[in-house]
Amino acid sequence: MKLLSASAKTLSVVTILLALLLSGAAKAEISALEQLFEQQQYDAFLQQAQQQASENNADALFLLGKAYDLGRGVTANPGTASQYYRQARALGSARASHNLGNMALGNRKKAEAIKLFEEALAGGLTLPTLYNLGLAHSPADPTSIFNLAPTIEAAQRAGSYFGQAYELDEDSLYLDKASREYLRAYLIAMQSYGSEREQFDMAQLRQQAVHWLERGMAADQGTAWTNYGALLLNEKDYSGAKAAFLQGAQRNIAVANYHLATMADKGLGGQADKAQALAYYEKAALAGMEQAKVPAYRLLKDQLEYEDDIVVLEQGIARFDALKQQEKYTPISLDAAIRRLAWGKFLAQQRQQKIDLPTSGDTQLVLQACGLDLGQQHGAAYNLGVNSHWRMAAYLTLADRVALPLEGRVDAQGCARFTTAITEQLQSLLQQGAVFGLRFPNYTLPLALSRQGNMLQLSLLPVGTPLPAN
Repeated sequence: MKLLSASAKTLSVVTILLALLLSGAAKAEISALEQLFEQQQYDAFLQQAQQQASENNADALFLLGKAYDLGRGVTANPGTASQYYRQARALGSARASHNLGNMALGNRKKAEAIKLFEEALAGGLTLPTLYNLGLAHSPADPTSIFNLAPTIEAAQRAGSYFGQAYELDEDSLYLDKASREYLRAYLIAMQSYGSEREQFDMAQLRQQAVHWLERGMAADQGTAWTNYGALLLNEKDYSGAKAAFLQGAQRNIAVANYHLATMADKGLGGQADKAQALAYYEKAALAGMEQAKVPAYRLLKDQLEYEDDIVVLEQGIARFDALKQQEKYTPISLDAAIRRLAWGKFLAQQRQQKIDLPTSGDTQLVLQACGLDLGQQHGAAYNLGVNSHWRMAAYLTLADRVALPLEGRVDAQGCARFTTAITEQLQSLLQQGAVFGLRFPNYTLPLALSRQGNMLQLSLLPVGTPLPAN
């Protein structure tokens, strides 16, 4: 099940840390030394910081660690930053403990990070420590349906820390993270069964998740609406899930559109609607959700495969191109639709160039189509040869192909030939501007129509002329 975090603030742990004020207490005054650092007066800062650090000043040591951590006024050096942080920590700096925890978390040393964050929290640094404790406790998605209890407990702890952070500072990121972790705990528990399921208080887990999701929805968070939809979808409440996803989609959440697409594609809660599914997949893909592109390609290709409207074909191919197919996916080709569009445009163009038809009753239609042997131009291009069987057809639109009672074989000179009187059927087709073609087993070759007195002649158009689907 696809859950969503607040995309606008999905940053690395280090970036989150550096975006927040790291003062010893939320309202403590910033020292003169820290003011120099924040005002980017690095020469003066470094001179004073090194002097104060030599006197075992914890804040000076911390700020020197931060300078090397960020590369502010000096070349970034994590090793040197860590040394200064450790010295500051030994002198009781909660901020140094926190940043060391952040470095440990960035190196995937969760246990060490948690110990350091708890030390910072005990030292009075509540934010962003509570948030980063939530990150440190947030578990990976389970790879098995067995022994889920530790993962569920970790998600609950993470949610608790994020929730505590939100109670202190109503940052939408904290709220989003809290609701997401509590939802994960519930959805992971839903994967359990048998005796393991019995040890979980499913009602309490659901209540926790819904409580935080409702707070997010009340705060107009599109992510909360979307994740609430995911909860209802897992419970097979398709009507409620769709309503929640629509709220998320109205708030420009790509994942909400993706879920709406999946529901329409699979017919969850109603009849499958491939056109609606495609529209939602496209919205999700164009909003940057790579996962939505492959189903969008698939449905768009299926939609265009037998499309007879030239405008719809053009628009569909443009929509496909706008999705920017990625090399990492198995290529999906629209070559058939592109060829169909080319033939449709050619057909429309040819029909606008109708010739004046003879009016006498003894008019004949003559086919003289040469170059069809394997060693000749059209034969080589389309793998034809002497004795290849052909039938005549006429085309009015992409959807209208008329089979004609005229057929034969390529003769020894590589030509398809006949001479026939103009029947009522042929007369009607000619008056409508039909384009005639020679149908072979694998290709249909369109023919040019010209007039010579009372005779109408059909001949091959050049190789490369758009071809109709066979």
